[in-house]
Amino acid sequence: MNTIKDSAHQIINFNYPDSLIHFLKQTQLTIILTTYQSGKIMMIGEYENKLDIRYKSFPRPMGMYATDENIWVGLGHAIWQFSNFSAVAPKLDATKRYNACYMPMDIHFTADIDIHEMEMGDELYFINTKFSCLCVKDTQSSFKPIWKPPFISSLQPTDKCHLNGLCLQDGKPRYVTALGITDEPLGWRKNKANGGILMDIQTNEILLKGLSMPHSPRWHQGKLWFLESGKGTLSWVDIKTKKVTEVVKVPGFTRGIQLINDFAFIGVSKVRESATFSGLPITKLSKRICGIWIVNIQTGKTISYIEFTAGIDEIFAVNAVSHPTMEILGYDNEYSQTNYIVKPTKLAEVKMPESPLEMAAPFFEKGNDLFNENKKEEAIEAFQKAIDIQNDYLPAIFNMAIALGDLDRFDEAEKILLDIKERDASIVETYNSLGYIYYKKQDLQKAKENFEKAIAIKPDYEQARYSLLALEKEMQKS
Repeated sequence: MNTIKDSAHQIINFNYPDSLIHFLKQTQLTIILTTYQSGKIMMIGEYENKLDIRYKSFPRPMGMYATDENIWVGLGHAIWQFSNFSAVAPKLDATKRYNACYMPMDIHFTADIDIHEMEMGDELYFINTKFSCLCVKDTQSSFKPIWKPPFISSLQPTDKCHLNGLCLQDGKPRYVTALGITDEPLGWRKNKANGGILMDIQTNEILLKGLSMPHSPRWHQGKLWFLESGKGTLSWVDIKTKKVTEVVKVPGFTRGIQLINDFAFIGVSKVRESATFSGLPITKLSKRICGIWIVNIQTGKTISYIEFTAGIDEIFAVNAVSHPTMEILGYDNEYSQTNYIVKPTKLAEVKMPESPLEMAAPFFEKGNDLFNENKKEEAIEAFQKAIDIQNDYLPAIFNMAIALGDLDRFDEAEKILLDIKERDASIVETYNSLGYIYYKKQDLQKAKENFEKAIAIKPDYEQARYSLLALEKEMQKS
């Protein structure tokens, strides 16, 4: 039994055979899966002959399409595009070799449309299940419908036929799956056990009827593959004869698949007898599992698997990328804030920071922003990073001293400023900042001496003159 815990201390238990590590090491792949039930995007790879399994928590992860360069995923009420910032990967961990680091590049808000499968061709296509249609992104609207089944009379957010699966051919949408031929709100539920269909959307021909909750059509090696989730099977269909060949049956609800060469990575879910899944053949199994099954599509033999025994019951989407060790980050980290992707055609026009001052400046600006937001502790950390890069970066030093003073950390602030004064007694800002610190410490005489020294060096120093005037009025009152 293997265990990992999420941030809420939820336990995720899983089992796997040694063959999984050998397979991942040999293929140099990382499996990526989404599970909206647990709110996670999970990565499963191999590192130094051990299983490298990690996850990131996101709101309701559903449909996903991944390449070595980008990952698109439906999260909550939006489509997120994560791009591989390859230069960031080596910086993530000094003790671990990362090959890729995916970070947010674009977030397109769709509202609640129950996004199912998506795929990138000449543009990003995605299934809008709630409105029973196929869509593309549009900058002026939540989504742009480009096709709906001919039996759907109007687009309504009522999930009439549970359109779910999508397959592209030559960069264009070609095949889809749905759970029923119905124009009624949630009408697919009435005949879900054997009302599913596989369609060619270029001709609007229904290729197969009577399927048990079909999902995930895929065109691969000249064949049209699909999952019949209610039976727990992977099959392919001869387009001309409509003959279906079952390749493998696994002990669970099959949804989400990636086909690479002769291998199928199949998502398997542990569905229970419920209103949604009642009457399905798989509910009659004595044991149903949740995990990823790796199958040889030529022989139907299981190559390996990972089974989740606690913490995750449902898999939604499955992909695999050619990065043995990868990471996914959100937008709330310093890497996503300080790294860029620029088109190759524009690289000649871009010059990244090289000198210490150029590299320190962004941290100084970040510190100023945090200071203005009254986040003094975080501002001090940012100023310190700027100083670590260039130890004589005076603007960062002065602003850090002010932030320390505002937090009543007077001794730290005083030491910093006295060190600067010892190195160079001619820097006028040092005396002005010391005057402020001594004023905060209620050492008014020292404050006065330092404001006067600042003015002596720079007679037109308005800030010091104003501070001295206010201080003298206060001293007269006392």
